[in-house]
Amino acid sequence: MAERRERRSIWRVGPESTWTTALPVAFIIVSLCSLVVLPLVVSNHTAKMRMEISHIAEPARRAANQMQVDLSAELDKIIAYQVTGQKQYRDEYLALVASQHRYRNQLSGLAPTLDQGIDKSLSTLINETEKWHRGVQEGEFIQRQLPAEVFLTRLYERHPSYENALNAASDLEINIQAGIEDRLRRIRGAERLNVWLTIILTLLALTSAMLVASLGRQMRLLAREAMRRRQEAEREAADAKAARESAESEERRAAFLASAGQQLAATFDYQQSIVTLARLIVPNLAQLCVIDVVERDGTLRRAAVAHRNAHAQEAMQSEVGHVFTDVPETVMHVMREREPRLIGSSSSVVHHFSGVLEPGAEALMLVPLASRGETLGIIAALPDPHHPFTPDDETLFSELARHGSLTIDNSRLYLESQQAVRAREEVLAIVSHDLRNPLNAITLGASLLKTSESLSADDREQLEILEVSAKRMSRLIEDLLDVTRLEGGKQLPIVPARVDVASLFHETAELFKVQASASSVTFQMHIDENVPPVHADRDRVMQVLSNLIGNSLKFTQSGGMITLRAQRDDEFVRFTVADTGSGIPKANLNDIFNPYWQAKRAERLGAGLGLPIAKGIVEAHGGRIWVESAPGAGTKFYFTLPIRRDATDDATLTLAAGSEEDR
Repeated sequence: MAERRERRSIWRVGPESTWTTALPVAFIIVSLCSLVVLPLVVSNHTAKMRMEISHIAEPARRAANQMQVDLSAELDKIIAYQVTGQKQYRDEYLALVASQHRYRNQLSGLAPTLDQGIDKSLSTLINETEKWHRGVQEGEFIQRQLPAEVFLTRLYERHPSYENALNAASDLEINIQAGIEDRLRRIRGAERLNVWLTIILTLLALTSAMLVASLGRQMRLLAREAMRRRQEAEREAADAKAARESAESEERRAAFLASAGQQLAATFDYQQSIVTLARLIVPNLAQLCVIDVVERDGTLRRAAVAHRNAHAQEAMQSEVGHVFTDVPETVMHVMREREPRLIGSSSSVVHHFSGVLEPGAEALMLVPLASRGETLGIIAALPDPHHPFTPDDETLFSELARHGSLTIDNSRLYLESQQAVRAREEVLAIVSHDLRNPLNAITLGASLLKTSESLSADDREQLEILEVSAKRMSRLIEDLLDVTRLEGGKQLPIVPARVDVASLFHETAELFKVQASASSVTFQMHIDENVPPVHADRDRVMQVLSNLIGNSLKFTQSGGMITLRAQRDDEFVRFTVADTGSGIPKANLNDIFNPYWQAKRAERLGAGLGLPIAKGIVEAHGGRIWVESAPGAGTKFYFTLPIRRDATDDATLTLAAGSEEDR
């Protein structure tokens, strides 16, 4: 009976109880589904935007940044090429242009998926860079080394296009970065919305759980799970931020080292290289920098001091040039080990750096300068009081010191080579001057003795030998001076005029007729009918022919033949000196125009100066010289000289030269 009453009671309250239970349960189910579905939707949406950032926007930003860096470096390469004339700077400029083309193609593939404004900025960048590169080609900045005033004028005319290209690259990077930040804002907004929805739904579910206690526990579990996921997402975001900051720090470090390398490579001056290194360290890495270099006697000389404070910098300049004989063991240990060290400022170190080390300094960074297995000096750097040195700074110092050591070593070698060249030129000038006086006395004495009628035939022959030897020594002195000019990068002096090729050949034949007959060598000449006069220095051209023919006579056996030919070659006359001698091995063809070089078969038949001088003379005329030979097949030397211009052409060239000077 009681059981039936209970059932009736349940039956009576059944519909109301079901209704009051169904609503909270349904609400809880909807809330739970929302807690599951909404985070997934938001997560997919934010994941898509993150993927756009990491796979599209961020690579595009890096490409735009690299294009800006490459554009910034182009002008340095052009100026370096125009100042030094070294082809490596032209090659580096072309490499930068090629790199920009690659990044531009990469941006062209990524830009359509980004905002319309980015695509427009990319078009602007492409147009401006193409305009700048056309200006470089039209200005002949990398084709040849221009006169300084011409180069500066053309550079001034085309510099606005270079600035526009840099600004366009900067605008593109800014727009891309703005797009990235906009996506990050939307991601953060979606995450905040997700958090608020989660909180609201959780509260509603907990409210409903008060009506249905059995469902409350499940809702709390779901809420804790949602909280855990949110914390994981926050940790992942923090890790991503730390990774991005690390990447940006590495990028700034690489950019600093690249810029430092360019500044260090901008000069070959030894002292300026050291000063540049100190100015790179201060203020970028430290507030105080001292650089001591090792002298030849093993002492340390203070070469440079730099400080962030201009007044302190001026006060410390008196230390520059001071030589230290008593160096602290700590400093010597770092120089021997050739590894940077962060050390405390002991009394000995403070004494060594007295006058530049600030009172109360607690630590110093000592970085050795070493190149080619030799210690060049040491860098002492004092950190900012609020930013002590870190292990990353030690690595950066090492890398910068490596670049600086290489530059300082190259500058020192360049200085030594320049000093050696000047010393050699001075010695040659003195020797040639002092030798000419006794040679002139010998020649004059021999000439006076030959006028005597009491000389025997043997004595007269000895005087002639003495006269020939004196002339040969005088010629050798002239050759040495010519080679010295060529090695110093100078052209041989010439006085061009109209030279008839036929008369030049006849004079040459008369000069070598006796020598060829004595060696039983046949001497032939061939001149084409259409060969015009050349515009050249007759004496210098005779010197070229004499060197080439004399060289052929050395290596042409008895019964052989030497052929001299002249034929027109466009705006030049091509001369050929061919012999039937033993020929030159292929391995030696690239060496024969080097000063003082001789083949083993030459048996020291000369000083090895004739061919280098011949090459210098031909190139001074604007022509070129080359050789074709093979062992057993004889040798052919070729050289070209410009054709004689008529009076109209001379007047035109004079007028053009005057106009160029006006420009």
